[in-house]
This record gives sequence, C-alpha cells and structure tokens, in this order.
Amino acid sequence: MSEVVVHGKSKAREIKSGGFAVGVLDMAKADIRSIQATELLDRASGVKLRQSGGMGSDVDYNINGLSGSSIRVFIDGIPMRNYGSSFSLSSIPPAMIERVEVYKGVVPGHLAEDALGGAINIILKKKNRKDLATSYSFGSFNTHRWDMNGNYRNDKNGLTLRGSAFFNYSDNNYEVWGDQVYVTNPITGEMDYIKAKRFHDSYRSYGVNFDIGFTDVKWADVFTIGALFSDMQKDIQHGATMAVVYGNRNSGQNTQMLNLKYDKRNLLPGLDVNAFTSWSNGERTVTDTINHRYNWTGNVYRKNNGDPITWSTTGEAGDATLARNKEQMLASRANLSYEFLPGQRIGAHYLFNRFTRDIDDPMLSQAERELTDTRRMSKNVAGVSIESKSFEDRLKLSAFYKYYHQRASLTDPEKVDGVYIGRKYSLSANASGYGGAVSFALFRQLTLQLSGEKALRLPDEKELLGNTTENIDPSYSLKPEESTNLNLGVLVGPFRSNGHRIGLDVNLYDRDIRNMISRSVSNSLTAETYAYENLGKVKSKGVDAEVNYGFRDMLNVSANLSVFNARFNLRYDEYGTEYAYYGDRLRNAPYFTSNLNAEYNRKNLFQKGSRLTIGYNLGYVHEFFRNWESLGGTGKITIPSQWVHDIGVSYSFFDHKITASFDIRNVFNEQVFDNWALQKAGRAFYGKIIYRIF
Repeated sequence: MSEVVVHGKSKAREIKSGGFAVGVLDMAKADIRSIQATELLDRASGVKLRQSGGMGSDVDYNINGLSGSSIRVFIDGIPMRNYGSSFSLSSIPPAMIERVEVYKGVVPGHLAEDALGGAINIILKKKNRKDLATSYSFGSFNTHRWDMNGNYRNDKNGLTLRGSAFFNYSDNNYEVWGDQVYVTNPITGEMDYIKAKRFHDSYRSYGVNFDIGFTDVKWADVFTIGALFSDMQKDIQHGATMAVVYGNRNSGQNTQMLNLKYDKRNLLPGLDVNAFTSWSNGERTVTDTINHRYNWTGNVYRKNNGDPITWSTTGEAGDATLARNKEQMLASRANLSYEFLPGQRIGAHYLFNRFTRDIDDPMLSQAERELTDTRRMSKNVAGVSIESKSFEDRLKLSAFYKYYHQRASLTDPEKVDGVYIGRKYSLSANASGYGGAVSFALFRQLTLQLSGEKALRLPDEKELLGNTTENIDPSYSLKPEESTNLNLGVLVGPFRSNGHRIGLDVNLYDRDIRNMISRSVSNSLTAETYAYENLGKVKSKGVDAEVNYGFRDMLNVSANLSVFNARFNLRYDEYGTEYAYYGDRLRNAPYFTSNLNAEYNRKNLFQKGSRLTIGYNLGYVHEFFRNWESLGGTGKITIPSQWVHDIGVSYSFFDHKITASFDIRNVFNEQVFDNWALQKAGRAFYGKIIYRIF
C-alpha cells in the first residue's frame, strides 16, 4: 500500500485562517507548570499585560498599543466583568482553560460587544467525561495556589455535572527600590532612598463554580444551570504612584452569580442557537479610617514627642471611608446563525447589560448619604453578520454591523454655600459600527488576510462612574471612543519535513482613533487618585510577527515581536492653541516588545508513561516615557528597557497521574516596571504538584 498523507487543521488553525487577525493560545500543557494564564498571554505576539503589582493587582491588556477597557475580555463569549474581579484571568487556574483567543483590532460580530482595540475570549474546558484533578502551588512571597476541577456525564441520559474551586493567597512582600522609594526625615525633609519590602499588599481570593444540566442530547448540545461564588480581600500598598505609602487601607469584593446556558446546533435544519443569561450580585468594600503617615520601612512617621504624623485628611487616601458598594448586573446574550446554502450563513446577535451600584458609607454625613443615589447604566448591542465559504473553503468572507445604545443616570451630593444639594447626571449615547474580513488561501500553506472595522467603545462604569476601591475618580463628561481599524496579515506554513515544522504569522495594522479614553496623568508624583479623559486623536501603525519551529513532539521554539508607532494626532485645542505634545508617542505605552520561548519534551524518561518538560522564556520591553516626551526638561521619568528570563521544569509520572514542576521567574532579578512606573516582583521561585484522581 502506498503512503497516505492526511491534511487537517487544528481548531487553532481553523480560527486563525478565518480572516481576522487573531492569535490562539492552546492551554493543553499550561496546567503542568507553576504559571498563570496571564503570563502565557503576556508572551503572545502583539499582546502586553500591564500590571500594577503582584498577585491580585489591577491588570490592563494591551493589544497592538491599545489597552484598558478598549480591550474587552470574555469567558466563553460572556463579558468577564459579570464574574467580578475575584474571578478573572489572573485567578482562574490554567487547568480550567482550553484555549485563549486574542482578536486584534477587529472583533467578529458574534462577540457582540463595543470593543475598540480587540478582544480576549477565554474558552473553558468542557469535558464530557468523568475526571477529577487537583493541584497545589507554593512559592516566593508566601504565595499559595490551589485548585480542583471535576466533570461527570451519564452516558445514558446526558446528565452532566461540572465543578471547580480555587484559592489564591500571597503576601506580595517583594522588594522595591528607585526614585519613589524613600524615607523622609520629618525634621530636615531630607530623603533617604532605600530598598524596601512591600509590607501592606497581601491578597486572598477564592471561588467555586458549578454547572448542572444536560449535554449532547437530542434537544440540546448544552443546557446547564450554573452558580458561581467568589470572594477577594486585598491590602492596598500605595496610591496612584509608589511615592504615597499606605499601611491600613484595604479593599474587598464578593460576587454571587447564577446563569443559564443553552446551545444547539441544527435546532432546525441549518439553524444554530447559542444563548446565555446571567444575574450577578456583588459587594465592594473599602476601609480607610486611620490617617497615620507610613514610610517604606513599614513604620509610621513620628514627631519628636513620639506622636504619629498624620495626613491632613481623616484617611490615608482622602476622607476616612467605610464604603460599601452593592453592585448588581444582569446580562443576556443570544446568537442565531442560519446556513441558508452550503457554506453561506447569516447571523443575528444581541447583548444586553444592566449595571446598578448602590453606594453607602457610614463615614459620610447623613445629608450626603441621603443624596447619593443609585448609579444605573444599561447597554444594548445588536448586530447582524454574514459569512461565506467558497472554492473548497479557500475563500472566506464575513461582514457585520453593530448598533450600540447606552444610558447612565445618577445623583451626587454637591456642597453649595455650605449646604448639600443633589446634582443629577443623565447620559445617553447611540452609535453604530461595521466591519468585515476576508481570507484567501493561495495554496495550503500560504493564506492572505484582510480585516477592517469602524469600531466604537462606550465608557464603562469604572471610567464614567469611578471606583473608590481602585482610587478612580468619576468622569461624567467622557465621550465614546471611536476608531477605524485595519489589519493585513499573512499565514505561512506550517511546512513539514522529516519531523520538522515551521510557520510564520505576520500582521500589519493601522488604527485611527478619536476621543481615545485614557488614564489622566497628574503632575504630582504624590497623586493618590486618578480619573479618565478623552485624548482627542491618536494615529497608530505597527506590525507584529511570530515564527514557530517544532521537531516532532520533542522541541518547540517560538519568537515574536511587536512594534507600533502611536502618536498624538490632534494639533490644536478648542481655542486654536497648538498642543505641546502634538506628534508625540503615546505616553506610558511600551511600543517595542519581543519574546523568545523554547520548550523541550522527553517521554518515557526513567519510567514508561512519564514526560519531562523543560521551558525557557525571554521577554523584552524597550524603554518608554511615562508622560509625553515633549513635556518637561531633563530628568523626565523613563521606564527603562527590561530583559526578563524565566525557566521551568516539570515531570509527569505514573502515566501522567502525578506531575511535579519547579519554576524560576525573573532569573536575574531585573527591576521590572509596568503601569505608570509601578514596580513588579523580582526573582521568584515556585513549585507545583498536580494529582489526577481519575
């Protein structure tokens, strides 16, 4: 019999060849390492995570230069904000995740959201078989992670149970130093720059997620009722910069969510239905009632007589607070897709989101408490799409249209002539967007792709209404941000020969952004809070590329780089005065990043059924300015270039029933910065053990 060669596409390759600029992270092997999904995502081409500290700190996702809420994050197509901050990509164990899809710039219609710069869609594992596994990780800074995941399905009637639980804790007491880490002599005012450990930054979160229903039955592919419970407690070490140190301020959040999911392919011939509804109830708390001034040694500044030196306010970050914000969110999403001819499909998509926040604080006066009204925000996104496949699936076309509507209302107390009055705010926005993608395979190993979108993103509740937990002030005058996004890409390979394989992905992009929403920058290094603002116009062009090489199942090497040139593109203000920073690079934005990752696998070493994995990653971030490069003279704050090396080893034995791993992060203890010159952890060691019960 002559040789038979069968060609097929993996799920990741199928998604990537659909015309959109999309990266796909396969998490199949991630759970054997002491590594989180956020770290793997940070290594992806065109992606940079911007984190303000250690475990539990605020995370921004930067894709091709756009970040913050411009990037929407989903879990199985559901906006992640519904789940609460204690259930996030930082806390979800990799063992729960099947893959992560990263859409760059242009977001397909079925996600039905107002994403301006891209989207991250986390696809959770949905095993329809019996299994149960648990893992525990321990490492530097007294960091603990535990998770358990289980699945059960009755093959006779399709009854399916899925459950998972996790617990995370860290002291986050890593060492920091630099121009914002000092002790001031209260008598002379002289500053002594020191190396210090973070002393008030502990983080704890835990959660339980449970689904019960039926899968792969005649009337439904998936019908489940689910519940999620999560809780988070976090100390707050400093304000918007590291120059203001806290010793007593802390925050918390808990979330309870109920959801209903229904999926069915061919409900009627050619008709697919996908629907999800969730209701979540959460509570955020902030405690800040002691106004003692701390320094980086963890001690309170004191006067000559020993009395503590205090802030001029009644709390560390302003007025004393025992804020307790109760938040509720109702979200519904529905997708209908109908194949009216072979390879020709139309779709209808709808997302509804309603958010309310009740604010109360016993530290406020009774008049202020009575005049602080419920914050209400609702958003509707409706869309239609059409998809076409022809020429034996070599040509793929898609087009979509989206309509957006948002309303927000609130009443805030305002002091006028010594008397509090209620100031009402009511905001409304309507807009539309559209886009499309085309993919053409010139031959099996060369595919050209083009995508574009007139995108729009409405201000979210954090930007518009503020959030005392994260030191964010409200910005009621924010306008929606808009962008014209274009991507031109090429997929080359993979070419295979004698066990070797190599492939290349390249994506060129152009972003023309208006009213970009960005965190404002204070001229004071001791700023404790911040707000968001519209920047006007920003023009960004760039490229990201990734090359992958593999040899059988033994060696995998990938290298990528991302370079973008984002410039402030509004020349004159409303009075005709030229902006001093017109033409400057976008502030606080790393514009050149690169990663090199290598993994070596060896099967049946020492015993049959075992697997040894050795991994290495090098991450590079080129230096960039914290603020506009034209502002200020010499001594402008620069976030320096960073080279970060990570290595790890894992060994699975007893036919993969038990896996042990050991990882070293930031091997050479580089000083690593991220958002607004906030320092992240240095060298760290982590060990992990996984036990697959069945």
